[in-house]
Amino acid sequence: MPDNLATAKAGAMKLDCIIDSKNLSYNSYSRISTITCSNKYLVCGTFEGNYILSDISVHREPRVLGEYSLTKSSNGIINNILISDDQQVEFALNDSSLIFVDVTTNSTRKTTSPFPINCMAENPSNRNEILVTGDCVDSFIIDKRASGFQSNSVALKGHQDFGFGCDWSPRDENMIITGNQDCCVKVWDRRNPHQSLCTWESALGSMSSHSGPVRNVKFSHGGEYISWAESLDHVGMVSVTDLMDSPERMQPRVQSIDFIGKCTGLAFAPSDDDGEYLNIGVSDCPLGGIMSYKLESKTKSLDFDFSF
Repeated sequence: MPDNLATAKAGAMKLDCIIDSKNLSYNSYSRISTITCSNKYLVCGTFEGNYILSDISVHREPRVLGEYSLTKSSNGIINNILISDDQQVEFALNDSSLIFVDVTTNSTRKTTSPFPINCMAENPSNRNEILVTGDCVDSFIIDKRASGFQSNSVALKGHQDFGFGCDWSPRDENMIITGNQDCCVKVWDRRNPHQSLCTWESALGSMSSHSGPVRNVKFSHGGEYISWAESLDHVGMVSVTDLMDSPERMQPRVQSIDFIGKCTGLAFAPSDDDGEYLNIGVSDCPLGGIMSYKLESKTKSLDFDFSF
């Protein structure tokens, strides 16, 4: 959150402690495997198959609602969490389980996928549809209301290795993006699942000529930009408009962010002035932390300095 004590010019931020693991009853020594939040809930998943649900709707007074266990499997790592309309929380586990928890009734429904799912994204125009990618070269669009996985899914074919990142455009329900271990990012039109709209290597825009596995891909909050992260040292970003043009125009328009460390997360967040923040989590012993880059609103007036 912005630091009210700092000057506006400094643009300083401060971090508030929402959960102190030492105060948890059952997960004091658990390791966090994934984390997500909405305006109301914060959900933390662990390597042991547990999750912690917190209410953060009043940011000055966050409270832990409960600690829950989803599985006793030794391979039950929670790989990814998705919050749907503050009504349902969806969990993808490394034992190939896909679990839906209704937070209003505390009811649970479980289904099994043919492979461990590493990432999920919800259709913003139809919350019953989710895009999933995981330990399979194909990604799938599934209807989460159906009991079976294969019978109602649409397969996106084209990658050569397992998937770790996917997202759905917030302004075009037909546009989706995937990022896989084959070092490629692909943009798709869901109406043509057998041929991607465009493909590029993850090192595009980087100083390095060697691409690395793609671990995260995200549309910006307004859907105008796409960002992707390699497993190490590099994040790239490009506007969707430039992406749809010729490759010759796309190359010089890529914004490259290079650093030292593992990229543990990538997320866009809206700012108060209609702009956005690109937040990057970096894991590195001496240099790790959270990097935040501001994208100014396209309607923002230019700053001019006048002297008399």
